[in-house]
This record gives sequence, C-alpha cells and structure tokens, in this order.
Amino acid sequence: MSILLRDAAARYLRTKSPTAADGAVQRVSIEIELGGRVETVMLSFRDGSLCCVSSDGQSDGPHVLAALQFITAAERSEEAPRISLNPGAAMVLETPQAPELAEALDDLLTAIARVGADKSRYAPSVETAIERVVQVAPQPTPAGLARFVGRLQQEMRSGEIWRIARVLEGASQLVEALRAPEATRESEQRIEAWLGPRPGTKPSVELLFDRTMIEVGREWLACTDRARIERRYLVDAQSGAVYREDRPRNASASLGPCPRELRVGLAEVEAGPTPKRIRVLQYEVQPDVAEKSWERVRQVASRSIAQLTESYRRSVRAYPALGEPFGVIAPYRIETGDVFKAFDSDGHQLVLDRTERRGAVLAFYDLLARGEEPTWLAGRLTDTGGTLCLVPFAFGTRNRPYLRL
Repeated sequence: MSILLRDAAARYLRTKSPTAADGAVQRVSIEIELGGRVETVMLSFRDGSLCCVSSDGQSDGPHVLAALQFITAAERSEEAPRISLNPGAAMVLETPQAPELAEALDDLLTAIARVGADKSRYAPSVETAIERVVQVAPQPTPAGLARFVGRLQQEMRSGEIWRIARVLEGASQLVEALRAPEATRESEQRIEAWLGPRPGTKPSVELLFDRTMIEVGREWLACTDRARIERRYLVDAQSGAVYREDRPRNASASLGPCPRELRVGLAEVEAGPTPKRIRVLQYEVQPDVAEKSWERVRQVASRSIAQLTESYRRSVRAYPALGEPFGVIAPYRIETGDVFKAFDSDGHQLVLDRTERRGAVLAFYDLLARGEEPTWLAGRLTDTGGTLCLVPFAFGTRNRPYLRL
C-alpha cells in the first residue's frame, strides 16, 4: 500500500505545535484507486458502530478494505494490488472514439444545415447522420448522448427552428471539446456530461451526507431508438435544491414509488447540467410522505420568478442540449384564464407549457376549475424564447398537500 499521503501528513504535523485537546473523528472520506478505478469511501462512527460504504455502493468491497487498512496502518501482502494515493496517478486517457464521434457530429450539423432545420425531420440524410453518431459512440450509448438524440428528434418533430438550433449548439460545443488540443476543466466536464468519465478518471462529484429528499415527480424521457431514461426529481428539504436520479431501462436505482421521502446517508452529485445528477448510495425510504414534509417543500420553493428565470438561462447557456432545469415555485398570485400564469411579488410571470405532458396539463386545469389553488407548483422548466414556462408535474394546496399530475 502506498503511504505517501500519510507520510506527507506526518511531515506537516511535525511543523505545527500540538493542540490543547485531541479531536474526535466522526467521519472520514477517502479516494482510493484500485485496479485502475477510483472510488470514494466514506467511513463513519455512529452509535458505537462503524459504517462503511464506497461510491460503487459496496460496504465490504476492495476499496472499502483498502481504506480501512490505510486508516489502521495495516500492511498489505505483496500479492495484493498496489494502491496509489498520488493525485496524479490517475491519468486522463483519450476516448478512442473521440475523433470519429466529433466527425460524425460535424456531419450531422452539416446535414441539417443543408436541408434546413424546418425540413430535417423527413430528410434521409439527417436520419443516416444520427444513426452514424450512435454507431461510433461508446457502447452502450452514454446517457448524455442518448438524451441528445432523443431531444433532437423531439425538436425536429416540433418544427421549432430556434429549439433545434439550441440543441445543435450543444452538439457543436461537444465537438469543440473533443477536438481541443489541450484538455481544460470546462472541456473535460462537458465530455463527462455527454459521454461519462473517461477511462482511468473519476467523475467530478460532491458528496452529500444526512439529507432528506422528497421525490415530487418522475417521467420517461426519449433517447435513442433502443433506450429510454426514467428521470426522478428529488427536492432537498434543507436547501430546496433539485436533483435528478436517472435510471436507464433495465437498470437499478433507489427503491420506492413516487412520491416518497428518502433519508439519505450518503449520495454523490455530479457536476454538469441542471438538475444535477445524484447517485443515492445509502438511504432509507419512507413511502408515505408526511404532511410536514410537503410543508417543507412549500417553504423551500422559489419565491422569485426573476431569479428562477436567470438560473434557467444560465443552465441553458452552459449546456444547450442537455440542460433541462426543474423548478419548484411558491407563487405570490395566479391567474387562471385561458392560460395559467403565476406571478411573484415583483410581477414577474411564469406560464404553463401546454405542448408537453398534455394529459397532466388537462388534469391541472380541471383541478383549477374545481377551485384548487396552488400554494406551490413543481415542474420542468422550458421557455418560449422570452417567457419562462413550466411543464407541470405536481402541486400542493392549502387543503391537499400533494397532488400528482
């Protein structure tokens, strides 16, 4: 076992004066590289017992054992794999398909430009170019790239030229990142969002501990012809942040129906498009969400549509093809005429998007007609080019804390 980190810590401590009292270590998080794979291991001491888990979901796997040996300063046998804690040990490897994928995406952009975005839906050359992108991509098709294909086909069917252009702008950004002569933090994050982490690297993640998450909605999203993604929307009851849990077909994810309450012991949040993707590693499920939890959702909901609009614009600028923000709002007032409108206290408005999830939209209008008035409203955010819109998933009223659409 490499003990470079421990030796460096010992040398640093020798330069410092001893403290007056020893601290009690309750939780330790360590990154372990083993067999070319890097995982984050969390060790914690609770109620007199040791809890161990790694970011691959295992509680007694090789990365956990390596972390325990590091903590206890145990020596490993000569036959065991060598662990390097040198931050530079994990080299960034080139994706073999990168040049070919960049060329295929370039060909797709050219094909749509030749026939015109408004006619691209029916063009055989565009269909062939999309098939080529999927063929040269890593297999199985990465979730980000698969979702791009689904969104592009959806926008081509809609005929909205500016929406098609936005999705293609995202593809153009990926081409630039794949062809960049030198990798930058921005280009690596973009490639990671589309294609997943490169071999030998670990995703850029933030660790969350001891959080309560409320799932307010889920949906199946179109991807390639052979793939769909189930997306679950989780609201952090402490901060109000919204995360997405993506489950490809025939894959596993956290358990429980929608709605549900998750008491999360450990989770990873990936950098990338909003809502940021979360991987729940340690959790307990509460299928019956308490009324006080729904009240907490209302309390953390956004009161400023202006701030929500600016956040939405930043997300779309950063990831034009993959950013699909989800918002929870508590409107100051509403209008229920021909078009539902929600306003904040400064008069900024948000309208209902009636082009998607039409069954949910009809159900929402039916409930409004019966006198139900939302105190909070959750949904995926879109826009008409100038006005923020919301595709409804759920809302709560004074008498009914949660209504799923």
